[in-house]
Amino acid sequence: AAAAEAAAIADIEGLKIKASSSAKKGSITVKWTVSDEVEGVKYQVYKSTKAQKGYKKAITTSKTSFKNTKNLEKGTRYFYKVRAIGEVDGVTYYSDWSNKANRIAK
Repeated sequence: AAAAEAAAIADIEGLKIKASSSAKKGSITVKWTVSDEVEGVKYQVYKSTKAQKGYKKAITTSKTSFKNTKNLEKGTRYFYKVRAIGEVDGVTYYSDWSNKANRIAK
């Protein structure tokens, strides 16, 4: 069982996520691709108006996209980053962060 748990943890922590974004009037859509499919994994999307700091969690989802329609200010650039989150034996594990996808709100 320990080996299976270790493998499951390695699967989550080893995920590579590539994020991209697009903007339409009133919304920014963030999509991401994941290097592997791991059962039961969800994704946390964080958002900021600065590239390096100030990120706050926007959503936790099992989908691989997020349409941001709230709290967007036209002309402001928003940065998004995504990570996978999974639980093994009651303990939460995370992947590395994706690249930062950014877009100016229209």
